[in-house]
Amino acid sequence: MKAFEITGLGFIGTLLAVTGVVFLLAVFLPPRMRRTGWLRYLVQAVSLVLVAVLTLASVAALLNRDNNWYTSWDELTAGPAPAPTTTHYGAQPVAVTTPATVHQTPTTLQSHPEDNPQFGHLLDRNAEDGQYLTFHFKGPVTGQANDLMIWLPASYLSHPDRFYPVILGFTGFPGSPATYSQSVDYGQMIADATQNRSMREAIFVVPNVSPGSYDSECVDGDRPVHGMGTPKAESYVTRDVVPWLRQNLRTIDDPRAWSTEGYSAGGWCSAMLTLRHPDLFGTAMIQSGYFSPIYTGAQQWTEARDPKYDLARIARDEAPDVALYYYSSTDDTLSWPAAEAFRRSVRAPTSLSVNTVPVGGHRLDVWLPGMEQGLQWLGRTSPYFAPTAT
Repeated sequence: MKAFEITGLGFIGTLLAVTGVVFLLAVFLPPRMRRTGWLRYLVQAVSLVLVAVLTLASVAALLNRDNNWYTSWDELTAGPAPAPTTTHYGAQPVAVTTPATVHQTPTTLQSHPEDNPQFGHLLDRNAEDGQYLTFHFKGPVTGQANDLMIWLPASYLSHPDRFYPVILGFTGFPGSPATYSQSVDYGQMIADATQNRSMREAIFVVPNVSPGSYDSECVDGDRPVHGMGTPKAESYVTRDVVPWLRQNLRTIDDPRAWSTEGYSAGGWCSAMLTLRHPDLFGTAMIQSGYFSPIYTGAQQWTEARDPKYDLARIARDEAPDVALYYYSSTDDTLSWPAAEAFRRSVRAPTSLSVNTVPVGGHRLDVWLPGMEQGLQWLGRTSPYFAPTAT
C-alpha cells in the first residue's frame, strides 16, 4: 500500500499519532501509579526514552519525505547498488583515442603560485597528495563575494610549466563546498582516477554560490526578494571565477578542458552552465540534477518558465556541442521525471549519456558511485581529460 510506504502519508500520520499517544501516556501515567519506588521510575524512564525515539523517527520521516532520501522500504533495506544501465541520446559518444597535447606558456604569476596574493599563503609546499585551499573571492564584474575552494593536484607545485584541465563543482541546497572536501573528498577521487589511468590530473574548483539559506539556483536574478540581494551567480561563475582561474592558475584554454560537476541543485547548475556556455565548458557531470530552476520558498529570482533557463528548449532549439553525463536512481521523484522529460529534447551535436540504478532515492550514497563513474566517462570523452603517457 503506497499510503504506508516510507514516504506515504499513512505511515507518517500513524507515526505522529503513536508519538502523540505515547507522549500523553508518559505525561499522565507515571504520576497516577499507586506504587512508588524503582518500578515507577523505570516506567517513567522508559516512557521518556520511547517518546524521544518516536519524536526523532517522526522528524526523520518528515525530512525524508521532503528530501527523497529513501523512497521505499525496499530501498532502505537494499544491499549494494547494482551496475547502472546506460542509454545514449543525441550524438553517439566516441571514445577518445588520442589524448590532447597542450602548448601554453605560463606567466610569472602562474609559475609561482606561492607568490599569489590571493592564496599563496595557504599553500603547503610539502603536500604530497594534492591540497584544498579555501578563501573569499570578490568578483570584479558582479561585485558579489563568496568562498571559493580549490583543489590542486599533487604535481601542481612541482611542475610549474604543466597546464591542467579544470572541473567546477556545485553542491546541492543547502550545501557547502566542504561537502566536496570532507563527505566526498572529490580531490581524492580525481587522484584515484589518475592513478588508475582513467583520466589525467585536473584542478577542482567549488564556488559557494548558495551560502547558508540563500538559494541562488546559479541564476542571474532579475528581482530582489524580501530584502535579499538579487543573485548574479551565473555571471559570478562565468565572468568572475572562470577568468580569474585562467589568469591565476595554469589552466588549459580549450573549452573541452573545462567540465562541470554537481549533485541535486548543483546538478542543475552543472547542466545549465554547460548548456548555456558551451564556449566555456565542454562537458557536464550531473548527479540527480534537474533541468529548470527549483526555487526555495519565496526566493523566486526569475519568472516561472523563464526561457533562458529552460534547458529542454536550449537542447532542442540550439543543440550546443557539449557532452552530458547524467546519473540517478529511477525512484528519485525529484530528479528522474525531469531527466525523462529532458532527454526527449536532446539532439546532435549535443550528447547525453544517462546512467541509472533502480533504487536509491535522492541522497549522497547514490551519487558517490556516479561521481566516480563520471570521472571515468570524462577521461573517455574529452581529449583534454584523457590520461597521458606520463
